[in-house]
Amino acid sequence: MKKITLTIVCVSLLFQVNAIEISQERERIITVTGSAEITVPPDEIELEITLSEQGGWNDMSTIEKAFMKLLLGNDIENDKIIFNSSTASFYWYYWWCHRHDSRQSKTYVLKLNCKIDFMKLVRDLDKEYISSIRIKTTSNKDIQKFRQEVKIEAIKAAKAKATYLLAAVDEEVGRLMQVEELQEINNNNNWYGQQQTNMYSNSVLSYSKSSSGGEYFENVPEIKLRYEIKTVFEIK
Repeated sequence: MKKITLTIVCVSLLFQVNAIEISQERERIITVTGSAEITVPPDEIELEITLSEQGGWNDMSTIEKAFMKLLLGNDIENDKIIFNSSTASFYWYYWWCHRHDSRQSKTYVLKLNCKIDFMKLVRDLDKEYISSIRIKTTSNKDIQKFRQEVKIEAIKAAKAKATYLLAAVDEEVGRLMQVEELQEINNNNNWYGQQQTNMYSNSVLSYSKSSSGGEYFENVPEIKLRYEIKTVFEIK
């Protein structure tokens, strides 16, 4: 009976010692967040255009005919104007909107690639029957590749930060214990201006337009990609 009691006590003490050692090991960590950003030129845009009955233009049918003629003058042919399509070069979506004064308006979203002379198109769209124009979205065909590059730089920045912080107290960074990708920070420009942010990146990637080998919109705000990676490193 005494032997059994001693065995239970020894096992209990061993468990308590192991628990203390594990707890101390977990405290030997450093948690840091690294960030990186890059700006890339867009090669695709969605242009939102609203036609309205106003001034001397009080018939939507007449307005649409003039609008389609304008598009033809900018190399946007009728066979490229497809409703509710996801495969053509140009995509159009529209819906009716009746105002209280019975004047009609239609809003189109035109997806353009950079083969279109964008500035000429905008100048031609300066018509009385066009009530608003804005860039709805911008994109780049290699956007996924750029996202990966930014995330890689963000985690490198996190390790660099952990390294110099620990060096300040004569410690060394050890193995990576945990990685968490934080929510994407969207700082993209729109047609009217730029969103501001008070967050700064640890790493800024450069993108050379001249060496990209592709075409892009020169007069459209660039796309900013910024990511943060939260990491936990062991302290040696």
